[in-house]
Amino acid sequence: MSKYRKVLVDFGTIEKNIQKYKLKNRGIEAISTDKIVGSLGRYNDFSKNLLPNRGDMGIRYESIKKGMLGGVIYPPIKVYQVLDNYFVIDGHHRLMVAKNVFNAKYIDAEVLEINFDFEISPNKTYSYSTDSARSFLIKLEEHFFQVKTNLSNAVIKYPLKVTELKSFGKIYEEIENYRNSYNKGQFQKLPIIYAAYHWYEHRFLPAVHIIEEEDVLRGFPNRTYTDLYVWIQQHKYYLSQKVGYDVGFDFTAHDFFKKYKKVKSLYLIPSMIKDVLRGIKDQIKENL
Repeated sequence: MSKYRKVLVDFGTIEKNIQKYKLKNRGIEAISTDKIVGSLGRYNDFSKNLLPNRGDMGIRYESIKKGMLGGVIYPPIKVYQVLDNYFVIDGHHRLMVAKNVFNAKYIDAEVLEINFDFEISPNKTYSYSTDSARSFLIKLEEHFFQVKTNLSNAVIKYPLKVTELKSFGKIYEEIENYRNSYNKGQFQKLPIIYAAYHWYEHRFLPAVHIIEEEDVLRGFPNRTYTDLYVWIQQHKYYLSQKVGYDVGFDFTAHDFFKKYKKVKSLYLIPSMIKDVLRGIKDQIKENL
């Protein structure tokens, strides 16, 4: 009989006291690859065993593989530690190559540990659904975001809800940039709540209205206005970098909606992104 007692973790119950939990950055350490149970940041791209679900993922995989075989030193991966397991946030391909090519038993990782209000016993094994863990971590990030910005979903018309990890971090970074740059730093010396609500009213809401006008959310089942906003803002950045100036949110959004309204995933393959870049560049040239 095993000396370990299996415990089923109910994240639904844990979430009711989400304000009690904290995130501790343990820094860089070597973690067991056997304890990495899945990928949270890109859960549709990778299987439970960290194998690519899509053929185009092999392009990035082969590039990392070639680099590692050639002696290139890549940064540590980034993981959440949930109880006695780890979930990948960043560095999926590096981990895949380390396991599949080098048969690595350990890998360097930046570990973000969730501190729960119960003791983790070495004599227990913890069982839980990966999807439940994802949902919990997203809610935890939402909680931290609301604490930092005071931008409460309880009082805004279109709540900031996401289905991807790290999205709230990207929104917070955007609000901080907005705070520092708007009207020559108008909000710099004020509490961040002022910049957060101004950003919501003058950046986020107009974007939601465009999304509604295009009725594009219907083509993205199980996604949210905020998911699309985050993706379009990232896409706008890359397009602007490509052509050398800010192409604007409206241009990026309308172009995206026109081409990919019927796509049922936010995970656009590289060839599709390249097609958008070519189209944007050609349209801009025609308008010059």
